[in-house]
Amino acid sequence: MAQEVQLWQPGAIPEGLLLALRSTRKPLILTHIYPDGDALGSCVAMHRCLAQLGAQPRTILTHEVPEKLKFIDHDGVAEVFSAEPDASHLYAPENADLIVVLDTSSLERLGHMGQPVQASGVPMVCVDHHLEGDLDCFQEIWCEPGSPATGNLVMDLICALGQELPLNSAESLFVAIATDTGWFRYSNSGSIAYRIAAELVELGVDPEPIFQKIFQSFSLERTQALGDLLANVQCHNDGKILFSLLSKQIRLRRGVNMEDLDGFVDTLGQVAGTEIVFLVVEVGPGRYKVSLRSRGDCSVHPIASRFGGGGHAKASGCRLEGTEEEVIANLLEVCQEVLASHSSGS
Repeated sequence: MAQEVQLWQPGAIPEGLLLALRSTRKPLILTHIYPDGDALGSCVAMHRCLAQLGAQPRTILTHEVPEKLKFIDHDGVAEVFSAEPDASHLYAPENADLIVVLDTSSLERLGHMGQPVQASGVPMVCVDHHLEGDLDCFQEIWCEPGSPATGNLVMDLICALGQELPLNSAESLFVAIATDTGWFRYSNSGSIAYRIAAELVELGVDPEPIFQKIFQSFSLERTQALGDLLANVQCHNDGKILFSLLSKQIRLRRGVNMEDLDGFVDTLGQVAGTEIVFLVVEVGPGRYKVSLRSRGDCSVHPIASRFGGGGHAKASGCRLEGTEEEVIANLLEVCQEVLASHSSGS
């Protein structure tokens, strides 16, 4: 007998969130550090929507977005600072009448903008689909952990606000959903993601050139760094745990930055029989960025949470400090615990 599939459906949009978005005149739109396709796509689509409603929005990103994603911001609405913020950025929260946080509900993940936001006392609202955050800090929050992306929630908001979706926003939201679902391959896709993608294509979005820009426009240097990564792959627990480490030395030798490494951990996940995959990237002396992926029913969220990180059941991340050996040993220990716990409970 086939197992019944429970399809995710969004909950009702909070009326207070709609009222706040309709009423704001000087909104500040923020998202998490190292913005990805969902973060950027959601922000610029929300920016355009609020501008259509007569507001004067300001969108600030605390890190550069990957080169391959910059086309999402067709009209350059997002301001980016890649080093220390200047006074214009630091005073932006107190000059706003509403702070709109997208694709994270963790103030820590706002980077340099986190402290100014908390100190401003300006009302904050949030739209997100992650499993953890500072929910009590927001006057209104719409968080749907079962959602394919934040982008489709923003699309629902735009429709609920009575706004039409222009082609540039439709493309931005298509990228938001496509990238967060691994081009509709991950288990978080579901019929909702496919249905929304079809609606966006009907509005004029052309998926082929988008796929080319995001997934088939890599530099030779990135490809060589991926080769270095694959050469260092290690397996544990009869191949159920697979990981690799990319040192800062290799990154510098190949001339690649952190943004170039997007998708590397998913390549590791192509090995048959793996259940937990993780990638460790050295970002500085004794500092490492960790990306975790689940290939089966075992959630990697508890692993990331153990080290102060977070994300989703299938894709999470965290940051660790220590020696290379310590970081790998600590990760392996927790991965093995989670794997054993899952096996005993299944």
